[in-house]
Amino acid sequence: MTPLRFIATLFFTLVAVEVGRTASAFEERITDLFRPLQAEQVAMSPDGEYIAYTRHERGELAIYIMAVSRTERKFQIRVEADRTVAFSKGKAPPALRFLRWATPERLIFAPTPHNIGVVTIAPIYAVNRDGTDPKKLADATDFSLLMSGATEESAPTVRKRNTTILGFQAGNRQALLVEAQGVRTPPAADPIPTTLFSLNLKTGKLSDLVEETDVGRYFYDQKGQPRLVYSHPYLSRTRTFRYNTGGKWGSWRNADETWAGPVAKTFPVTVDNYYGERAFPIGFAADPKLLYYASNIGRDTYGVYALDLAAKQKTEFALEDAHVDLVPLEAGETKASLIFDELSGELAGIRAVGLTPFNRWLDPEIARVQADVDRKFPQRAVEILQWDDARQRFLLRVTGGVEPGRYYVHQRTENVLVEVLRRAPWLRNADLHSGTSFAFDTANGIHLTGHLTFPRKPRLKPTPLLIDFSTGVLGEPLPGFNPESQALAEMGFIVARINFRGGSGFGVKHRQAIHGGIDRVPVDDALAVIEWIGRHHAVDRKRIAALGHGLGGYLALRALQLAPESFRCAVAIEAPLDPTRWLEPPLDDFGSLLDQGVGQSNVFDRAPRPPPPRAINFLKEAQRTFVRQSKQKASELSVLRQAERLTKPVMLVVDNAGNLNLDEDESDDSSGGISIAGQNADLRTRLKRLGRTVEYVTVGSGYAQNVPAAKAKVLRQIEEFFNLNLYDFKVEIGPTTEVK
Repeated sequence: MTPLRFIATLFFTLVAVEVGRTASAFEERITDLFRPLQAEQVAMSPDGEYIAYTRHERGELAIYIMAVSRTERKFQIRVEADRTVAFSKGKAPPALRFLRWATPERLIFAPTPHNIGVVTIAPIYAVNRDGTDPKKLADATDFSLLMSGATEESAPTVRKRNTTILGFQAGNRQALLVEAQGVRTPPAADPIPTTLFSLNLKTGKLSDLVEETDVGRYFYDQKGQPRLVYSHPYLSRTRTFRYNTGGKWGSWRNADETWAGPVAKTFPVTVDNYYGERAFPIGFAADPKLLYYASNIGRDTYGVYALDLAAKQKTEFALEDAHVDLVPLEAGETKASLIFDELSGELAGIRAVGLTPFNRWLDPEIARVQADVDRKFPQRAVEILQWDDARQRFLLRVTGGVEPGRYYVHQRTENVLVEVLRRAPWLRNADLHSGTSFAFDTANGIHLTGHLTFPRKPRLKPTPLLIDFSTGVLGEPLPGFNPESQALAEMGFIVARINFRGGSGFGVKHRQAIHGGIDRVPVDDALAVIEWIGRHHAVDRKRIAALGHGLGGYLALRALQLAPESFRCAVAIEAPLDPTRWLEPPLDDFGSLLDQGVGQSNVFDRAPRPPPPRAINFLKEAQRTFVRQSKQKASELSVLRQAERLTKPVMLVVDNAGNLNLDEDESDDSSGGISIAGQNADLRTRLKRLGRTVEYVTVGSGYAQNVPAAKAKVLRQIEEFFNLNLYDFKVEIGPTTEVK
């Protein structure tokens, strides 16, 4: 080898080593960002002396118990090792679904259910605060149901039931209420009932309190009596509430004016009014004659009100916000919004999420504490999570700014704050990228909100900008801290996440604005945010990228098609490219086979038998009905049918292992691709034929399950795509165009 050739080989070897080191360092930082946060579950003991919290370390989930106001050895309870993930080498961290103190000495906890083969694992445990006397109180099999066979000769079968831990019975912390939910079955099959159990936390004995056969979500009073059921009929586009008449021979009847007065007329939920104006029950007071309900009738956002069932009249109680829905849209998901005092059983406040999480307190004493701690943390969101029985110590979660958040205990008598936990102590503030929220009104009077993340060390000045479309259509309000935004800022971007119009949580007008175009409206919002950011921060208008997951990935590609002068490139992750099928009712698989002549009574009978009835996916049908009001043509929505308009580089990331469908009810695709992966492969082929720049990356299930190493690997590939197509100075990016 000649000296010159040797020097050149050595040079490129050193460069490769350095690139490898840089890539390795990047992946290590990203892996740390996606590590499970500690204290995802946290609980204060009734006497305020101890905190129990979750922590993930060395491949397993553990619970730590620590003293609040004195130095004392922490006790560790090892819960469960990481769980295997199908089609992935990585493992997913387990989590808890319940963590509460029954007494100052005894802690109750339960991991989320998971399956090993055909066996469902869903235990409930108890342990003392010093780690002694661990005990498994119950498991999934204890809540299963033994069903008789179809014939006298056939053996009985065991039917599994999903369990939901409702909490302690009012006035009795030694009784844990657990609901075993009936399984949805075809209408012709025997119903599998829903049973409410009381679990004795001293003995582990299970007692069944009530058993009901209606399909739906039950609303219990604080003693564990079923008072309402949110009925989920199989073949109906309407859901109603039914009430229990009470007594030994109580029956279920429609919740109409006879039961609750005029307000009850607004309770039926249909696929047509789901995203519009309506009212629905959300829970009972300590006295079950007082019903709390949510309503946005005659106003833009959902407020919370109270109904006196004895008088059949609305009370003067009202909690409202002009810009934010105080509860989620789905009646079965509102329990977490209501904050009850554990001793009195009275409603203390409402937990809500807008631009940031916040509490609205009815209890004046707790409201004063909230005002005190808010003053101590300006520019931060402070949530009061729990308090001791004496109301002298309050557990706080403080979020906002550069990090995921911290937990404090406010000691009221001493008027001091004690920091007890950081949610991610392995992340140094000096290594994190700063963040802030934004809110502004456009020239057209549109109120837009969201979050910005700023790179600590921009690669260029002015700084490139990335619009994250991941909230997609009908998205939820965004959290402040986001690990993926941190990872994207690590690539040198200012990252903008927007609460796009059409999403939930910000009122009817905000949702219904999507009727102006399910693709056009979010893209217009993004362009307005780009303009606003450009007036307040130095951004490179020639280097603006788009990214999104799911329908957000679809929007990222549509942004390139609708506003090619504004966006340089896009990354779409697991994106459905032709939402036509999402907007249309599903085709019955059996019916489609009959249309092809399969399954007919004989080959001469050209009139097929009608398909059997099938359950309606109510929530998805409500989404379709709502979004279809935009009256857009299918050809105007499809990325695939307008592939030639994608003139800028794109990266398509798909999960080939999962082969995920856009809708499990649907098995056909007008584009010729059955799955999301099929649609993306079709787009790749079309773009290559057009001579466009397209990168196609397949990932395993670990990415979707947030396995840290899997996330880091894919984000590294995304960074390489941006390096080639946005940062590379040899790439012709064209003149700057003013966006109006």
